[in-house]
Amino acid sequence: MSDVQEFSAGLKKVRQRRILLWLTIAVYVPAMMISLQSAGGWNTVIKVFIVWLILLCVVVALAVVVRCPDCGNCFHTHGPTFFPVRRCVHCGLHVNADKKGDDRPDRE
Repeated sequence: MSDVQEFSAGLKKVRQRRILLWLTIAVYVPAMMISLQSAGGWNTVIKVFIVWLILLCVVVALAVVVRCPDCGNCFHTHGPTFFPVRRCVHCGLHVNADKKGDDRPDRE
């Protein structure tokens, strides 16, 4: 039973980091709109952009290093390339495999 719990916890970690990545990307336009309307002018826009860019780099780094609970490789990374896809780029494990059953194409 602990293997199932570890497997589920690993996929939950992958999902959390994916959500954090997409939320960071989605917050860009509203943050820029708010900073453009602020009284600080372009200085505020530049500061907000730099903070967002640093945050994006940190979040992407977290998404890159998350491991697949099935094969142990990086879930979204194959070599130097980052692919934020819904399946492990190594073994094909779906990000929601613990919720809806294992639907990997190579499983028998």
